[in-house]
Amino acid sequence: MKKSSAFTLAEVLITLAIIGVVAAMTIPGVIVRTNQQEFKTGYKKAVSVLNQAITMNLALDNESAEDIDNHNDFMDYLMRRMNVIQSDITVGSNTAFYTADGFRYEIPTAVVGDCTADDPCVIAVDVNGDRGPISKDERTKITSGYPDGNDTSTIDFLAIMVTDSGALPYGAVAQRTMYQAER
Repeated sequence: MKKSSAFTLAEVLITLAIIGVVAAMTIPGVIVRTNQQEFKTGYKKAVSVLNQAITMNLALDNESAEDIDNHNDFMDYLMRRMNVIQSDITVGSNTAFYTADGFRYEIPTAVVGDCTADDPCVIAVDVNGDRGPISKDERTKITSGYPDGNDTSTIDFLAIMVTDSGALPYGAVAQRTMYQAER
């Protein structure tokens, strides 16, 4: 008699069960890291787009952010060189606009002129538009510039500091999102 070298049904089912358990443990972590990388890339793009808008306003119109003296002019200054698809939206007490890449830029109504290195204007960007959930507590600690130092996650709503010469990340979470090396 010849001996068969096939797997039994029990061996196949045990192997599939082990693969299923390993997949169930690793897939959520992969999804979280993928989302965080998407937010990080989006934030870098938002800062870059703002820097391009500021540079183009200076080059083409000889106008700097420090020349702005009210909230509406500041919003128009930024939107002039960006691909805006919807504007004049109110989010809480902020005025916002959406760009073609799906980002929502929020400008606090308190922003008034003199966006210089000594007195920067701070705006916020939601790189996930309206799709990403974020609590009011997280939003407040981000826009205040003093987030929890123990928080290691990357989120979709971050602050950007606008000066007369460009845009930079504002706050610890924003700086970590922009500059921290990949692990």
